[in-house]
Amino acid sequence: MMIENIRKKMISHGLDAYVVSHGNQFIGQDILPQENKIQSMCGFTGSAGISVITKDKAFLLVDGRYELQARQQTEANQITVVDQMPRFKQVCDLLKELRVLNIGYDAWCHSAAEMEFLKRKYRDMNFYDVGDWITAENTQKICVKERDICYAGKNRGDKLKIITDMLKEKHGDYYLFTSSDSVSWLLNVYADDLPYSPIVRAYALVSKEGEVTLVADNLQTELAVQSWQEFGRFMQEQQNITIFYDAHTMPEKVLSLANETIKLYKSADICQELKSVKNDTELQGMINCHERDGVALVKLLAWLENHWQGLSELDVVAKLHELRAEQPLFYSDSFATIAASAKNGAEVHYQPTVDTNKPLVTGSLFLLDSGGQYFDGTTDVTRTIAIGTPSQEMIYDFTVVLKAHIALAQARFPVGTSGMKLDAVARVEMWKKCLDYKHGTGHGVACFGNVHEGPISISVTGSEYGLQAGMVLSDEPGVYKENKYGIRTENLQYTAEVNDCPEFLEFRYLTKVPIDKRLIDKYLLTEGEREWLNSYHQDVYDTLTPYLNSDEKKWLKDACSPL
Repeated sequence: MMIENIRKKMISHGLDAYVVSHGNQFIGQDILPQENKIQSMCGFTGSAGISVITKDKAFLLVDGRYELQARQQTEANQITVVDQMPRFKQVCDLLKELRVLNIGYDAWCHSAAEMEFLKRKYRDMNFYDVGDWITAENTQKICVKERDICYAGKNRGDKLKIITDMLKEKHGDYYLFTSSDSVSWLLNVYADDLPYSPIVRAYALVSKEGEVTLVADNLQTELAVQSWQEFGRFMQEQQNITIFYDAHTMPEKVLSLANETIKLYKSADICQELKSVKNDTELQGMINCHERDGVALVKLLAWLENHWQGLSELDVVAKLHELRAEQPLFYSDSFATIAASAKNGAEVHYQPTVDTNKPLVTGSLFLLDSGGQYFDGTTDVTRTIAIGTPSQEMIYDFTVVLKAHIALAQARFPVGTSGMKLDAVARVEMWKKCLDYKHGTGHGVACFGNVHEGPISISVTGSEYGLQAGMVLSDEPGVYKENKYGIRTENLQYTAEVNDCPEFLEFRYLTKVPIDKRLIDKYLLTEGEREWLNSYHQDVYDTLTPYLNSDEKKWLKDACSPL
């Protein structure tokens, strides 16, 4: 539905504005391309954004990752791109300035907590749930599969006992899990309807007896299932039951489904906390899959050094997927590969298409951000590669980014420190040189699940959730210069107790891929930074050489030689 058609519906409903959200009833989870309402409306394909249409204007709010992309993909005479955190609150601030009072939205796309906050803060505004005016119904069949205990490390029964014990303690009848990654982790299940995230997009209603009912349409599984329509009837027909839910992941719409006798109580989704701490099996799986992933990346980089002439961004994407697919336990890519040649790298989340595909050119930088889903873990790695001879400006910026990366990699901090506090550890190295980046420094990563996993992150606006041993996060500072290049260096790492000092944590890297030494000014590094880099490269070399042929070993030996 185009913007003018939405405006016609607004008039018929007596509205001054309509909010178009990126997601659906699975708040914070990936969506299918055909479910992207914002793309249908204005052409923007990014993974985060929110749009609002008024009677005479239309706005698209995106964060710094998508500022350039949004302006390139939308028509300036139809959409005004606003570089703001893409949340309903920022939309309300904008509408308040425009004196817009009557706002339509889809209550399936916004959490109960978010809407409770907005209705309390913006008392002079009127919010009306008018449903989804854009997305076509998805009728794709979804086959739910069981994840083997040898990869999950903990069986479903043990996980469910934690939930039933909690319900008994709280005197509750049910817990309604509305976060798909929690459901998938809790039940040790996965599905392949999404191209990059093997989660099952469903709710799970868990009773105090440990019985589980999935809620979604089109599921093929031996587990008990209710359709959305059946779930609505359940919420109307049950009498005098108590249901706990997480207000930050449950859509506001669910509140309206319950009859007046049902008691709904807020209670944080305990699975979000539990799954963020990897058990021993999961952590070993993450270590193992990163070694195999490193083999694929090294094979690619060795091949690229001698074959880059005549290659395009999409050629590299295809080759990397081919090399990953050769690795044991490979399942899929963990996100669409970012392969950005030259100035395309300045677009933080650029992903090449047939229409945008560019060749690799001498004297430029090539930014490659990619990852894999393996049955035993998930990877995400970014390397910036010199194509030909880099300029001094490139070398300087790359080295500053590397210093920021190493600063976080070497950090020690008390147990319970929030990622928000750690963000400055990396960023301060950039600030010393008057450089910065408009994205977080790190995000949580699942073990065979979402490559961006909450509740942990390392960001200025990130979670205040305290870090514990066994959590996996990325370390990825960067520099982006419009019409020039982009630079980012990213490793995944996990938190571990400091030897002989268990009240403190440190990071131990998982990613094993060499960092391009041609882009490093060693005189800008401290002795400690050079020692870290040399030690890292020696470990990469020692770990990966048994899996490489003679030419690849030769390339890796040079790439990992001491600085």
